[in-house]
Amino acid sequence: MRFAFLGDVHANWEALNAVLEDIGKRGVDEIFCLGDLVGYGPDPENVVQEIKEKNIKTIMGNYDDAVGYSKQSCGCSYSPGRETEVGDVSLNWTIENTSQETKDFLKKLPRRLSFEVENVKFLLVHGSPLDELLEYVTPQIDPDRLQKIAQSTSEDIIVNGHTHIPMVKWVFGKLVLNPGSVGRPKDADPRASYMIVEVKRGTVQAQIVRVPYDVKRTIEKIAKNNLPMELATVLALGQTFDMGPGKVNFFL
Repeated sequence: MRFAFLGDVHANWEALNAVLEDIGKRGVDEIFCLGDLVGYGPDPENVVQEIKEKNIKTIMGNYDDAVGYSKQSCGCSYSPGRETEVGDVSLNWTIENTSQETKDFLKKLPRRLSFEVENVKFLLVHGSPLDELLEYVTPQIDPDRLQKIAQSTSEDIIVNGHTHIPMVKWVFGKLVLNPGSVGRPKDADPRASYMIVEVKRGTVQAQIVRVPYDVKRTIEKIAKNNLPMELATVLALGQTFDMGPGKVNFFL
């Protein structure tokens, strides 16, 4: 069985279409999405519709939750100042520019999904098994916390998103995978990112795949919709940073 895992699309329709086109060439049996369909990007309606039309199994991300329920905050760990302002503007714009039908779809997404293939058990969460929407499981996570996460579930493989940073890590008898972000990468590579996982006779292989897309077109839409241009800068650089005066802080 070959699976494609993608996540953190963030309303970037050009990136999503490029990834789905690439997946279509790879003989994948099923596609799973790890949440955050919306937020930041200019095409929340088109992205959700594409996911629905392709019948892609999807779990809830923190932005899906915030937009679906029209919340005032996505719960993200923003740096104080301009980054917080940009996040708030993005969230409010997304809430105003999504239909009730889309909001209802986002509200119904499950917070976790488990399945088994060839006696290998998978758990899909946006954040972590202990904090399904908001925990950042990065390569630099504290080892004690990572042990608690690994031991909190009976599944063999944990697949998560939220960090926008690809990761393949073997810890405490569990494999922890993150496909990176389709629509808003943060690892200094602006190409869309997803993951192919193959299970064959009980052996698991994971591959990070990077796909170029029409970043310029997405940036033009950001400008056309009067969204903060910092959102465009993040797409162009593949990195998130604080736009405060006199400093640029990168979060890798």
